[in-house]
Order: sequence, then C-alpha cells, then structure tokens
Amino acid sequence: MTKFTLRLATLYFVITCAAIAQGMPISTDGTDPKTWDPKLDALKSGAKNHKVIYEDKEIRVLSVTVEPGEVEVAHHHQWPSVIVYDRPVKSENRDANGKLLASKMPPVGKRELPMTFRVPPEAAHSVSNLDAVPLHLIRVEFKNGFPKE
Repeated sequence: MTKFTLRLATLYFVITCAAIAQGMPISTDGTDPKTWDPKLDALKSGAKNHKVIYEDKEIRVLSVTVEPGEVEVAHHHQWPSVIVYDRPVKSENRDANGKLLASKMPPVGKRELPMTFRVPPEAAHSVSNLDAVPLHLIRVEFKNGFPKE
C-alpha cells in the first residue's frame, strides 16, 4: 500500500466517522439536486478547478484549487459532502444569481487546521479567491448520501 493510498484511506475513515447526517437539508438552496442541469456538475463546468483524485460507487474525492484573484465558473455539487480546507484563504462564495452566500469559515483567530465542514448538496455557485495564495481543499462527495449510524 502506497503512502498516498494509506493517507486517502485514513482521510476517508475520518471523514466518514465525522459525516453522520442529522437533519441535513435537501440542498443549499432547497431545490432537488435531481433537477439540476448536469452540464453544471463540478467536473463539467468547473473542470478547471476540480480534479478527481479518487472515485468509486459510493464516493468521489475532489482536489479543488482556485488561484489568487480567480473566479470559478458557476457549478454545482449534487451530493452531500465533507470539505477539508488545508489553509485559511480569504474568499467569497456566490450563488448562480451573484448573491453573496454566508461564509462557512470561522472568524480569524478561531480557525484550527484542517478546517472541515459538512455540507448538503451545493446548488450552482462560484467561488472567488480574494487572497494572494491559492485556495485549496479536498471535497469528499457521498453519492448515496451520508452514511447512516
């Protein structure tokens, strides 16, 4: 087993344990992900920023990078996810209409790395990197919903 495979297996285990869903909304905007345009999937419209690092029938693991000053193309994530940030980066997340979405980031000084967030399926949105360093995160998408207890 390579170090990468071992790290990925460990990450998957930790995230699975942390991702037990309790009252998760259907999506970030309340719409049904089954009705979303497949052309806006992160790997289609957001392919420049989203790279698959692992995928099987249950999960898809993405490495997401947004360069300084870059604004992503609008895209969605049809499955609930756990997001792992490896560094705090000043950024904005906007919905498909350009409305600023509430930040998931804790205030400066209250951040512990890595920062992890559990999110429902994320409707069309676009992230802007307002910082001088790349934004990078790992996103684990659960194709069958979060594991049950």
